[in-house]
Amino acid sequence: MRNYVCIGYGKKIEFDKIGAPFNIIKKISVVIPTYNEEENVNRIVNAVKYNLNKTQFKDSYEIIVVDDNSKDKTPEIIDKLAKKNKVIALHRYGKRGLFSAVNDGISVANGKYVLTMDADFSHPPEIIPQIVKNAEKYDAVVASRYIRGGGVKGVNLFRRTGSVVLNLLCVLIAGLPVSDCGGQFRLFNKDKYSKIKYKYGSYFAEYGIELFFRAKQLKFRIKEIPFVYEFRERGSSKMGNLKKLPVLGIRYLRTALKLRMEKLRGEV
Repeated sequence: MRNYVCIGYGKKIEFDKIGAPFNIIKKISVVIPTYNEEENVNRIVNAVKYNLNKTQFKDSYEIIVVDDNSKDKTPEIIDKLAKKNKVIALHRYGKRGLFSAVNDGISVANGKYVLTMDADFSHPPEIIPQIVKNAEKYDAVVASRYIRGGGVKGVNLFRRTGSVVLNLLCVLIAGLPVSDCGGQFRLFNKDKYSKIKYKYGSYFAEYGIELFFRAKQLKFRIKEIPFVYEFRERGSSKMGNLKKLPVLGIRYLRTALKLRMEKLRGEV
């Protein structure tokens, strides 16, 4: 079996090395990673379509669902969605995690701009028009939980406080140009994003720290807009139980410290 199967635009393409299998041009691509999201994926795709149809990109967009070998009905659902021209189903065999899923989706994308978001409605699709209206003015548009007007709902106090403190520490340690380095609700100019060269691996979402550290080096024009994160109502969290949170926190801080040391050694 090949590493990837990509279904979209009336084609089914199998390949071992990630790339752009469709020779087409779109203005914007939305990348949505999934793992066991049968309760959400159809709804989120329809909600994204609805909100993109309100924007300047309504006639030229695609939605790429990147699945990590889900064990529920997610694969067959996204294959049905991919029968429509605006959806691509990218199957990855062997679960590899969020970081590579996002980057594989961006590699397949045909859009000049790429918007990444979660499948569980923690990233409200109704914010999409506010994000994409800034696409042509900035290299990156970041939906932030931690600026005025943003926030977090549906999460217990311990977890919410831990997230705020961890994010602030990583921003300060690495000297980042954004207030929210752990979210996935972001838009990029694809050509600018392709210039980012990651040096460190990522287990979950800590790659965002390095992403914006490198973006600052490359003098990205960055816009932040507020949004309220709401914890999923359906399905289970990919972060796992609370026992895993300290381990994730250590990974985030380790990445921030590595980048800080790069700066102190004059490597950047």
